[in-house]
Amino acid sequence: MPAQTPDTPAKPTGDWPDDWPYGLPGATPDSGLAALALEQMDQGVILVDADLTVRVINGPLYELFGRPRDSLRRASYADLVRALAENGEYGPGDLDDIVASRIDEARRADPPLFEHRRPNGRVLEVRTRRTPAGGFVRTYADITERKRADDELATQRHLLRLTLENMGQGIVLLDRDLRYIAWNANARDLLGLPEEMLRGAPTLEEVVRFQLATRQLEMPAGAPDFGDDLEAKLRHLMQRLGRPEREFVYARPQGDGRFIEVRVVPLPDGGQVRTFTDITDRVIADEAVRQSREILTGVIDAIPALIDVKDRDGVVRLTNRYYRDTYGADAGPPAGPATDRAAALDRLVVESGQGVPFHEDSAPDAAGQPRHWLATKMPLTDEGGEVTHIVTVALDITARKRAEAELRDAQASLIQAEKLSSLAQLVAGVAHEVNTPIGVTLTAISHLGEEVRRIRTLFEENRIRRSDFQDFLDVAWETTRMILTNVERATGLIQSFKQVASDQASGERRPFDLAAYVDEVLLSLRPRLRRTAVTVAVDIPPGLIVDGYPGSFAQVLSNLIINALVHAYDEGQPGRITLTAREDPPGWIDMRYADDGKGIPAAIRGRVFEPFFTTKRGTGASGLGLSICANIMAGTMRGGIALEDSALEDGEGRGTRFVLRFPMGDDRATAPAAET
Repeated sequence: MPAQTPDTPAKPTGDWPDDWPYGLPGATPDSGLAALALEQMDQGVILVDADLTVRVINGPLYELFGRPRDSLRRASYADLVRALAENGEYGPGDLDDIVASRIDEARRADPPLFEHRRPNGRVLEVRTRRTPAGGFVRTYADITERKRADDELATQRHLLRLTLENMGQGIVLLDRDLRYIAWNANARDLLGLPEEMLRGAPTLEEVVRFQLATRQLEMPAGAPDFGDDLEAKLRHLMQRLGRPEREFVYARPQGDGRFIEVRVVPLPDGGQVRTFTDITDRVIADEAVRQSREILTGVIDAIPALIDVKDRDGVVRLTNRYYRDTYGADAGPPAGPATDRAAALDRLVVESGQGVPFHEDSAPDAAGQPRHWLATKMPLTDEGGEVTHIVTVALDITARKRAEAELRDAQASLIQAEKLSSLAQLVAGVAHEVNTPIGVTLTAISHLGEEVRRIRTLFEENRIRRSDFQDFLDVAWETTRMILTNVERATGLIQSFKQVASDQASGERRPFDLAAYVDEVLLSLRPRLRRTAVTVAVDIPPGLIVDGYPGSFAQVLSNLIINALVHAYDEGQPGRITLTAREDPPGWIDMRYADDGKGIPAAIRGRVFEPFFTTKRGTGASGLGLSICANIMAGTMRGGIALEDSALEDGEGRGTRFVLRFPMGDDRATAPAAET
């Protein structure tokens, strides 16, 4: 019997195909090569004969199942299955049932191809082929890595499909002939294409023709009017949008009113990726923003104020028409102190995050003319509260400032006119008051002259008697006394009127006795008071020397009394005005005015010191009396005047009361004046 090499298996016995060359006696040298090749395969191989005896098992099969080499040689297939089942190869269950089921599958070679997942997670691809003698050959290939790669690829494909199908955009892939080879549902819906048409791989030209024919696609704005010429429209679109050289984005209107943004990305092989995004809402929103911007621009352009918006770096980003009309379309305020102040305020807004309240400023316009502005600055912030822009609004108050200056001039003129009016009344009072003593004097002189002529006639005719001369002396004495008395009275009146008039006209500062000067002022007002039933009572101690402006004080006192005669009492109505004054606190005069007239209604008490406010506009009142009093007391007299509450318990007012406080001199002013 010929010897066997160690690498040559013994001859199989049993149901074995006669043409099987593996290990048979008398085999050719190729048999050894076949055995060697079988051992070198990356698959496990098992040969089982018709009686289910294992005839051949190669080494890789032992390795796949983790069994010792040659441990199952000449075992039955049932023993092999049971051994594997005992190791948990087929999962839990009854061993006999598992073995019976596996043997039945092997006999039927069903299924001829299946996958077996081992307990360690490896996956084997199992192929079964029946032999002519009734046995079978089974191969086991480890496809774990391939399955993992296939699973990963399938997962990626699934995720890619999910991604494409759930994209907010439509996406299509075109080949080098511009045929549709892939698409998602959004692309189909946005393009309005039937599924069966897409499955037929239409060309881009066919799709565009279909969309034009079904009016799902409108010609873009600016395109020529081709009428109903479908092919002309198609050529126009394909020439411009069919094969762009680089990535290209355009928006096109749909026939249903929507707007689609198309992005075309050329591929190296000549194909294309096209994405389609419904931008209808964005177009509508952009149009709304555009209209809102136009409205906002129109509004700020209509505002008669300078409006500019700067960024954090001070660069002007937006101006309104008034700004451009003032400084020019591409210019700004000329350099200077006003520009420096504005830049400093801009930095303050950026650093503090707070606006700057309205404030007055002056700056020249583009023509160099001085302008006055009432300006404010406000910050614009982002979501984090950081200042991004500064808005400046400046109202042109040049005309107002000019009007204020003119008003001040007019007020000064009116005040001067009021002073002249007071002087005119003073002159009238002088004439009226001096008229009586002058008249008495003239009468006495006339009477004395007649007596002189009479006594002279008697003397010349030598008929004068002692009694006649005695009578003449008596008359002369009485008349002379009367003349002297009335002349002195007139002189005193003229001197008093002259002092008051001089004080009012000159406005000079000098010391004066308050009580005596009040009497002089009242003396000048006596003609006006005599035409009324109103009396004036004075309670001012002598010796209150005020180093101030007697003329201004006389005007205040005159205005208070005349204001009462005009407003507090009806014609012929009796009344009483009381004037009191004390030094309280030291160095300050606390003077009180009170009348028992109608009083001032509560509704207008807050306006009595306003210029030109009067309740008797139609009767010649100017409304400046109390306003002048307030200005003189606050300015010239360095004090103040206030209206005191004179309401009774039942809420009705009786009379009017003013309190005047002013210093007796600069060196003795130790307390604040009353507020007006």
